[in-house]
Amino acid sequence: MIPVASDDCAAWLHPAAGPAARDRGVVLVPALGFEELCTRRTLRILADRLAAAGLPTLRFDLHGTADSLGDDTAPDRLARWTADINRAVDRLRGLTGVTEVVLIGLRFGALVAAHAAAGRDDIAMLGLLAPPASGKAYARETAALARIIAAQPANGAGGITVAGFHVTEATVQALKGLGWPAAPCRRLLVAAPGQAAAGKGAKGLADRFVAPDVTLQRLAFTGYERMICDPTASEAPFAVIDEVVAWAGDGASAALAPVSAPAPGLLKADAFTEEAVTFGPDNRLAGILCRPVRQAAHTIILTNSGGTPHIGWARMTVTFARALAAEGIASLRLDFQGLGDSRAETDEPTPFYYDTATPADIIAAVDLLAARGLSDVTVSGNCSGAHHAFHAALADRRIRGLVLTNLQCFIWGPRYKLPLGAWMAALPVSIDLKKRQEDEELSEAARQVARWKERTVALARRYAKPAVQALQQLAGRLSRHEATGDAENPVAAGFDELSRRGTRILLAYSEGDPGLDELALYMGPDGIEATRLAGVAKRIIAGADHPMTQSHARTALLALMIGFLAGRDEARAA
Repeated sequence: MIPVASDDCAAWLHPAAGPAARDRGVVLVPALGFEELCTRRTLRILADRLAAAGLPTLRFDLHGTADSLGDDTAPDRLARWTADINRAVDRLRGLTGVTEVVLIGLRFGALVAAHAAAGRDDIAMLGLLAPPASGKAYARETAALARIIAAQPANGAGGITVAGFHVTEATVQALKGLGWPAAPCRRLLVAAPGQAAAGKGAKGLADRFVAPDVTLQRLAFTGYERMICDPTASEAPFAVIDEVVAWAGDGASAALAPVSAPAPGLLKADAFTEEAVTFGPDNRLAGILCRPVRQAAHTIILTNSGGTPHIGWARMTVTFARALAAEGIASLRLDFQGLGDSRAETDEPTPFYYDTATPADIIAAVDLLAARGLSDVTVSGNCSGAHHAFHAALADRRIRGLVLTNLQCFIWGPRYKLPLGAWMAALPVSIDLKKRQEDEELSEAARQVARWKERTVALARRYAKPAVQALQQLAGRLSRHEATGDAENPVAAGFDELSRRGTRILLAYSEGDPGLDELALYMGPDGIEATRLAGVAKRIIAGADHPMTQSHARTALLALMIGFLAGRDEARAA
């Protein structure tokens, strides 16, 4: 996996594997916003397997999304995104020398990829993964998703906001007028989830492409709901991935000649430059190094929260990194092994907490920064990322500061395994039921069945909750000293050690976050045993959810972070 750039769009090239390289390459077009966050790991795995099958593959981020330059306020989004795809196809050709190109788009990416393919005469194959019935249907589905996850409005400006990702009103209106081109390509794959595979739901989209001169393959998108439900609960649909790889490689010829590896590309703006990097064991780790145009005064590592890729909810870590660069602060947006753009030894799901208290991925990131001449390192993380940051600082004295947000688990144990496992198992079912209730095409009878199932799930949760709480309380009484025995509080010892070293710590919490109970469990009411130590401060952000998706919460957290890095302990939360 080689970091490259396509104009002002971030991109990764997955070179074909050795002598099996084919004279056919693939460009992957991602989903949008929240759905991109859920499926980034899936597309990275798909790209790896396409490359292993001999098909060089380019992944890229659309302009104004993920790691690319720009933001959601730019005009003419659809025209720009179609142009991005065209540039990515040309970039793949220039990097690899392939003569055949396959376009594969996921969700919204499928719709815009079809329009790009229809405007070219050199796209050999087109894969549509979980495509919406139309742009209008996609806008309706996105609005329904916003209601399901209770996103906040975007300052009354209209449009749709899902988990902090905003689609402007102008783009929504443009989407509503976007249909499917009649004949986007002569070789097509349509992978539809659920009822859409049987010609329902999406109104039999694949049937629209049936023609004497079109070779059409239909594929049931098994596992779609578990892939798209949430970034942390998301599971890669391996069976579908393997079928897509087989389809894309069918009939491909051997490559003409090997091509030398390209030089890494930089994204440049007025206040910063960004470079995608790989490092760590076997170069499995990936991240984005953002450097200010002037000499960096401080450096911060921004980590994953749960299974959320380094982009962050609401694109938070991207906007934070660039705002920090304007203040003269360098940053590394890091994906832990097996998350987002980083690989692991296997494609099995990565645990979000570890039984070992030494998160080697953060230490490898500190090594990378040191090799680049960047020191005075602070590590920031939300939830599980905060857990890893705390233990990494104990293991590596080069970490001089910590920004720990909504830390819910200091020491991983039975108190946390049960509720996390239950939540991950139940979430896809719950989200799918809510989507079905929102679907305007459902009959009233189907709506009643969906509502009945939802009530059943709610009742099960209600009556199971006391038992779960009792188990949590019992485990909580054990977990405080489970690592070292009753003679010592290991979390308090950790805070003491970091304070003695001079490591500064900012504890930031959303108002009422469960992490406050975790802090009290180990460090007394209101965390008094921590905040009485030198260099430790605690701040509360009012009206914020756990992942900080609201605009005001992100603004407050960024201000706290900048003040902390500048040594201004008087910084206050909003």
